[in-house]
Amino acid sequence: MSQTPLTRPPLPAALSALQKTLQQCVQVLEQGREADFYAFAWYEEKFTQAVEAKQTLTTSVTRDSGVVLRLMANAVQYEVATNALDADNLLAKATDLRRKVDALNPSTIASAYVPLTWQQELLTPLPDDLMAQLPADLTPTTAVHFAPLCGQDPAQVELKQLIERAKDYRQQALTLAGQVQAEQSDYQPIADVRLMLRLRTTTTVFVDRSKSLSQILPVSVLAGAGFTAAGQSGRIALGGLGTLELIQFGATELNTLARTPQQLSVAERLRPGRYTVITGPALSGIIAHEAFGHTQEGDTWMKGRSIARTLRASGTRVGNDQASIVNNPALFSMEGQAAGSNGSYYFDNEGQLARAQTILDRGLLSTPMTDLTSALKLAVPRTANGKRESWRRPLMTRQTNTYFTPGDKSLDELIALVPEGYLAVAPNGGMEDPKGGSLTAGTGYFEEIRAGKLTGKLLIGPSGGHIELTDSVFDMLDNIQAKTDVQHPGRVPPTQLGGCGKYHKELVDAGVGGPYILWRSVACG
Repeated sequence: MSQTPLTRPPLPAALSALQKTLQQCVQVLEQGREADFYAFAWYEEKFTQAVEAKQTLTTSVTRDSGVVLRLMANAVQYEVATNALDADNLLAKATDLRRKVDALNPSTIASAYVPLTWQQELLTPLPDDLMAQLPADLTPTTAVHFAPLCGQDPAQVELKQLIERAKDYRQQALTLAGQVQAEQSDYQPIADVRLMLRLRTTTTVFVDRSKSLSQILPVSVLAGAGFTAAGQSGRIALGGLGTLELIQFGATELNTLARTPQQLSVAERLRPGRYTVITGPALSGIIAHEAFGHTQEGDTWMKGRSIARTLRASGTRVGNDQASIVNNPALFSMEGQAAGSNGSYYFDNEGQLARAQTILDRGLLSTPMTDLTSALKLAVPRTANGKRESWRRPLMTRQTNTYFTPGDKSLDELIALVPEGYLAVAPNGGMEDPKGGSLTAGTGYFEEIRAGKLTGKLLIGPSGGHIELTDSVFDMLDNIQAKTDVQHPGRVPPTQLGGCGKYHKELVDAGVGGPYILWRSVACG
């Protein structure tokens, strides 16, 4: 890994030229009807290099880019998308879209949306990492570029670096697995170790009448699992907003891949029931994401698919004073890592600048996360949650990085509060019912706590697989007893890599996190 100082990747010169073309497209879309119409242009490129190392090694390199032109008239959004990016084609697309919208909207029924100027925008403080990158004397055509601090220029990272690292890490895990098997012959041996290393760099440009923005978002990922033949596994996932400096392989990851699956091969099975449980940061984050993450998405409110809208209107408390959840796209450092998670960005796919939002405050719901359409329809504040899977897909309200706020205890203090219960630190997915108010979150295994101390005993699910924590959202959030503290100056807990699908598709990055949380009673099985 390069030891050079951290730097922010610049916008390529070719995209500066495209930015000017997109400004011209916006002028074509709005000219003469600025009081009636609101338009923007959006460019996105995703460049992905990935390696999967198992018994065979596979690689992939993909690049996909395109432009979306949007014109809003009479509260209706009209869009066209293209991957033919020459100026003539883009201007022709803009002209054709304008002609169609003019024909459909000869008169004005609803007032046009008016975007904030820079002067208006800065009346509400922006996060420090955004403010640090703003140039002086901002105008509507000032090119404002954002990027995180990186150990390498992502454009200079080569596939062979990922290949070498994947081979090395896998061999280290296999070597340790063999040593563990030699020491503990009653364990089932590791059947395979599979690793995936990926660097995906997303570059976006946004232009409307008030702003001209760009951002480069490199996200590095190291994910993998070690398996026994019977299916017991230990899984890892690390990385975030940055380059290869974020995917260093250490003793914790090595033991999770090589030792944990073998230990689980002789683990007892959990008897289904209600237990006191401490969840680790990633599992706490999955619960936050599922509990009042999806139910607090504005389009879910708008379509009548969320119980949260009624609960907020009635002022109903949905959890105790420990139940506070934040959604934060402007997460650029956290407890234990001087970088953001994979749900972080500087502005969303509609040019809304990133700010944190508390979506559940001590048991009381806030207004929802929104995209532009849901904010206008619901008459609630706009937030930076308008996201697409890609330029080819529709835009929806989506979560970014969702986490529980920290508490005031150490992990040892939490464990000492448990006379009999379990520690759960190995996340294994989750699901929610936004209308019915229930959730499930999985963990690979439990570690036993007795008399306020970890015993070292591991337990797996009743059927020999993972364990599900399943409960009413309201019961669960009312059963938070205590949370661990953090030292991060912004009070941001560990937030790990995550992803989210909506309607069983529309996959986007979404970080999940939180402190260690002690839950008094959770249904487990």
